Amino acid sequence: MKFIIPFFLIAFSVTAQETVKVYHEQAGMGVNVYADNNEVIPMTVDLKLTLEGMESDIDNDKGLIVIPGKSKKFLLTKTRLAPNSREMTFAMDSKVYMGDITLKPDLNYVYALPFSKEDKVQIYQGYNGSFSHSGEKALDFGLDIGDKVLAARGGIVYKVIDSNSKSCKDKSCMEYNNVVMVYHEADGTSAEYVHLDHNGANVKVGDVINKGDVVGRSGNTGWSSGPHLHFMVYQFTKKGDRKSFKTLFATDEKNGVYLKEKQFYER
Repeated sequence: MKFIIPFFLIAFSVTAQETVKVYHEQAGMGVNVYADNNEVIPMTVDLKLTLEGMESDIDNDKGLIVIPGKSKKFLLTKTRLAPNSREMTFAMDSKVYMGDITLKPDLNYVYALPFSKEDKVQIYQGYNGSFSHSGEKALDFGLDIGDKVLAARGGIVYKVIDSNSKSCKDKSCMEYNNVVMVYHEADGTSAEYVHLDHNGANVKVGDVINKGDVVGRSGNTGWSSGPHLHFMVYQFTKKGDRKSFKTLFATDEKNGVYLKEKQFYER
């Protein structure tokens, strides 16, 4: 009896930037598929198998598999010789996404205002704003350079950039955005805090933070027309992009309102 097992590995990293490795190892007359996740947050693998004369533990139409953060040799599936098969072939295709994209965002969650100032703060630019928020449900808070930026919701810090000091009023300066990104485990969303001051982050990758903790200091870095804090909640999708969401906030007047452009709010 002769078995033919040609292996073809085609791995695409859509949003994971090669932080997840998907690979296979032969196991007897079958193949085991594993993943290493170097990120501090869960990642989602969309695994598609092409099998002939073989069986798998997963339904190929439901191949979304969530890998815990900092996992090594996480078993995605086992395959084996199908009954009465004399030859078998194996191929796989994988795409990787940041976070657990199988979770449904909690659109009723009430966020805390991301600043500590007792004074009222104006929303410079609101959802789908004309300057830089086209197609994005983001908010720009009118904070001054050096003002404390607080976590609007607790989570895991998975990206920190605060080495930039340059800014300008056009998109060419986007690469100089200083940012902290926080993952919310409960619903698979993330929040970004952008335009932080040079060396203005108070957290590092892997930190677990609570609502109200100091994330950093507001600044004027990257694509910015003046000092402010850009805040947005989003989730990665199977299309490889980000879907952003309007968020409810607790204010001095009500526990759960949508903030509006040009309006002032206080804690």
